This record gives sequence, C-alpha cells and structure tokens, in this order.
Amino acid sequence: MTDPTDKEMEVFEFDIYQLMQMEVTVTSPAKKPQKLHTAASAIYVLTQEDIQRSGAVNIMEALRMVPGVLVSKTNQNRYAVSIRGFNRRFGSDKLLVLMDGRTIYSPIAAGVFWIGQDTVLEDIDRIEVIRGPGAALWGSNAVAGVINIITRNSGETQGAMVSGGYGTEEEGFGAFRYGGKVKDKLDYRVYGKFRNRDEGILADGTEAFDEKQTRQIGFRSDWQVSSKDTITTQGDYYDIDFESDLPSRFISLEAGSSPLLAFYQYYGANVLSRWTRSVDTESSFKFQVYYDFFQRKANVPLENRADQLDLEFQHNFKYGDRHNLSWGLNYRAAFFDFETNQIFKLDNQNTNLFGSFIHDEISIVPDKWSLILGTKLEHNDFTGIEVQPNARILWTPSKNHSVWMAFSRAVRLPTINEDKRIANRALVPNFSGDLPLFITERNEGVTSSEKLLSSEIGYRYKVDSKLYFDLTGYYFDYKDIIELTTGPISFESTPFSHFVLPETNDNSIEAKVFGAEFAAQWQPLKNLRLAVGYTLTKIEVRPVLANTLPIFLGGEGDLEVEGEPQHILNARSYLNLTPSLQLDSLFYLVSKNTTRNIPLYTRFDLRLGWNPSANIDISLIGQNLFDPSHPESTELLERNSEVQRSFYAKGTLRF
Repeated sequence: MTDPTDKEMEVFEFDIYQLMQMEVTVTSPAKKPQKLHTAASAIYVLTQEDIQRSGAVNIMEALRMVPGVLVSKTNQNRYAVSIRGFNRRFGSDKLLVLMDGRTIYSPIAAGVFWIGQDTVLEDIDRIEVIRGPGAALWGSNAVAGVINIITRNSGETQGAMVSGGYGTEEEGFGAFRYGGKVKDKLDYRVYGKFRNRDEGILADGTEAFDEKQTRQIGFRSDWQVSSKDTITTQGDYYDIDFESDLPSRFISLEAGSSPLLAFYQYYGANVLSRWTRSVDTESSFKFQVYYDFFQRKANVPLENRADQLDLEFQHNFKYGDRHNLSWGLNYRAAFFDFETNQIFKLDNQNTNLFGSFIHDEISIVPDKWSLILGTKLEHNDFTGIEVQPNARILWTPSKNHSVWMAFSRAVRLPTINEDKRIANRALVPNFSGDLPLFITERNEGVTSSEKLLSSEIGYRYKVDSKLYFDLTGYYFDYKDIIELTTGPISFESTPFSHFVLPETNDNSIEAKVFGAEFAAQWQPLKNLRLAVGYTLTKIEVRPVLANTLPIFLGGEGDLEVEGEPQHILNARSYLNLTPSLQLDSLFYLVSKNTTRNIPLYTRFDLRLGWNPSANIDISLIGQNLFDPSHPESTELLERNSEVQRSFYAKGTLRF
C-alpha cells in the first residue's frame, strides 16, 4: 500500500478549527455575528458536517446531539423537542424556534408543529441552540431557549444535487436542488423533496395508525446589490398527509365512545425578504419582512388556518470606544380562521404584537471584561405590556478561557387557543364506572403571562487545538404557569346518562428548575473526533390553586414535568477510516420518565459513509441497533408508537 498523498491527507484529517465550538461564528446570542468564545450564553452549534455524519433523517433527529435538548418521538408523525424541561405534545411552549430568522412558534398551539418544519438537510449551514432565555433580543416565548436553523447562502449551493434513499421505516425519500446565477452577484437555488414514512408499531407489536407522506418545494436568492447592500429572498411550500389514532378523547355525546381514526392534511407556505446594509465595519442596518400561513384539514376534530405577517428592523453600531449597541423594532399580526363544530369553538379574533429592544455590549476592560445589558419591550392583545430585561457579564482572562454569568426575565404569552377556546364533550374513556365523563372547557381570558426569572453561569475552556469543553449551571423560577383548573363534577341525563367536568385555563402553577449541562469535543488522532454531552435537569412543581386539573385527566399538563428524565447523555465518534471511508456512531441515553411511565432507554446509531469522489456520497445507516423498539413519549390525545430498530441507505450526487 502506498502512502497517502498530501491532497489525500487534507481529506483524511479533520479541519479542527471549523469543528471546535469555540472557533465557530454565531449570530443568535446578539443577533449579529460574533465568535462563540465571546458569547455570554449557553450556546451549542451543530455544523453541516455534524448533521451529515449523524445519519439524521430530519432536523429533530439531529437535535438529539445537543446537550440540554430533549427529543421525544411520540409516533411516526409527531416529535416533542424541549430545553430544560416542559416536554409536551408540541414540544416546549417555552422554546422559540426560528428558520433563517422566521419564527415557527405556532400562534395557535403554543409550541412548534415539527411535522411541517423541514428543508434539504444538505442546505443547512448550522443550527445554533441557545439554552436559557433569549427574550431580551428575540421577545416573548424565547423563555427556556432558542433554536435558530440557518441555511447556506445560495452562492454556496451552485450546481445540481440529487439525493434519495430507502429503508425499513423511511420507505422512500428524495430531494433535488439546483443553484445558479441570474447575473453576477445574484445567486439562486430551487429545491423539491418528498418523504414516505411507514407506520410504526404499538407496544404489543401490532401496526400503528400513523403513516405519513410529505412533499415540499422552495427557493432562495441572494443578491449582492452593491458593496454595502444585500437582499435575500426565500420561500417554501409544503403539504403533508398523515394518520392519527385518537383513543376516544374527542368524541361528541352523539358519537358515544367509539375510538377515532383521524386523517389529516397540513398545508403551509412562507415567503421572506431581508435587506441588509453595511454602512462600515462597525455599523449596519437590517429590515426583514415575512408572511407565513398554515392550514389544517381533518375529518376530526378541528380544521383551522393561521396567517402571520411579521416586520422587523434592526440597527447595529458602535458608540465611542466601549459600546457596541443594537436596537430594533418589530410588529407581528396573526389572522385566524377556525371551524366551529360540536367539539370546538374558537373566535376568529386577529392579534397584534408590537415590540422594541435595545442591547448594549460594554467593554469594561478591553478583551477581558464585558458587561451586556438589554431589554425587550412588547405589547400584545392578551396581557398588554411585557418587559423582558437581561444583564450578562463576560470575563475572558485569556483567548482559551471564558466565564460568564446572566440574569434574565422572560415571559410566555397565552395563545388564542388557551385564552378563547370552548371545547365540549371531550370524553376520557373508562372513567367513573359505567357512566362516561365528558369535559367541558370554557375560557374567558387568561389574566397573566407565564413568567421566568433566570440565573445562569458558564465556563468554556479550549485546552489546546484538540480539546474543548463547556460547562453551564442554571436556576429557573417560574410563576403563573398556565394550566387547566376544574369545577365541581355534575350529572346530566340527556342524551344519555353521563358526568360533566367543567374546566378553564388559569395561572395555576409555579415551578423551579435547576440543572447543569456539559459538552466536550476531543480530537485524539488526526482521523478521529469524539464529542460528548451530559444534561442534568431537576424540576419542582407546586400548584397554587387547589382545583388544578389532575394529571390523569390532563394528558400533557404541567404537573407532569416533575417526572421528566433527569439525565440525558449523548456520545459521538467520527472516524475517517480512509480518505474516502467514514465510520460514525451516536450513543444516546435518557433516564426514566416516571409520570409517563417510560423506562430508561438507550439508542445506538451507526453510519458507514463512502465518498468515491468529491461529488458522490453513499451512506448506510442503522438506527437503534441494540433495541428492537422502545417508547419515548406517551399522551392521552394520540396513540403512541415506538421507536424501532431501522436501516436505510442514502445516496447523494452533485453535478
């Protein structure tokens, strides 16, 4: 065997300065570019290489690699993603998720419809994950964290790419993308993709009712209008068909107690345009506008549509020798169209949100001590004016060490679903003996937003060019958490004998969350990189109203979060066997969830990648190899299928 050439060695070795977290440039902590080393936040970055070599089939699976993030798969079409607790059906209602600066937090559900959030994975530049409040910059609902998915400039995706594959669960998927130039400094790309996911299995080994098909198209253009001005325009359209087994939860009195098999169609589209102007190296402007719509059609229980229009302006500049200032304004309008039926009634009330922020990075001792002060001021239709300040201090005794502390206040706003919903005749099966129990929910307005006071401390250390670690500790104090409360149970005899339980949303819960997060990366050999992350989360919840809805009736209530997993461990290895052959692995451990009766589970994924040329990638992926199947989440609303052992092959061709 001959020795590898210099060119082969370039492929064989890792580019450690791109892979090490401290060398990465991020934009989420300050809404402008900065080195992660200088960010006074608990932030982690998934690079394009991390995503590609993980073998992840979607964004949610990729997020399993991030310390502090809990990813729970409910069935073949539902994921719940949370940071620092409160993992619910739509993920955390205290987590803000953005795609290229466009918020995908649902104004209806108080969370993220992950089922409709997708793009070509090869076009993602990085995913920046802030653990902890980001409300002083990003506004309400950025309470426990911010996930910012950032795609690549279209000038970096020129030419054609075709990818596709097939597997035991992923029964056919593919994507096409083409990038070109309209003229010099005006680049574009267009794409289309589809995915067909097989139904899962239930705990007893029978097939679940949760098959899913997705289709999506989109575009992006980047125009360097002048040396100072850039205009980015992008948009997406998707439609999804999927099935869901509703175990007798939403049933009218006339329908009795038969289980429901639901057929859903989701449609969504968005278009965004952003103009950025660089006045000089220390001053810039940004104006962004986007429109987003989401429509849900179903045979049961509710059809709805939500449209959002969002405007945002931001100005960054330096004042004197010590102040790096940013300020901005934003406005968001949401328009709703709800179907009224026997089960649900929601007013088609439109909502408005006005906001402004100011952020000042003060250099106390240049390159050593920095003080960061800022606040977000918002006015919304539910709770009026909300103030969300934060103070952070950063100490960098050397280029390899940084220590930071942060104190923040953040709020989670009620949604129209919580504030105005009337839900009748929702049956909880097998309750109260021979007579069914029907729940009647009537909301007349939540009096307050959910509030968080947060304290955080963090330390980063790059030992040398091969070893890096990051440690964060935090304490969260929640007040006024929105949860259902109940009235006295009554008896009704028409149209047949049954009990009725009235309920309403109130600010009825307090909680304290504290924990620690650790992340490390190490390159012991030129061809081997290792990464590990550990999360400790402890939650204490206290009802402040005596009539808080019992857990066994709530299904996904906040009283359940005390039983969520306290420990999460993930470990990754990236091994370059030869210049063209890669062997990568991911180990994932989650401790038991006592409330949802989920035992401790582990998962081991393995990927074998082959690059016969610079334009061809072929991968064989095995997921959950050590376990035939296991549950990750349970809830009353939908029947839960299990995560199975699965295999798939994927090929990518660029030309």
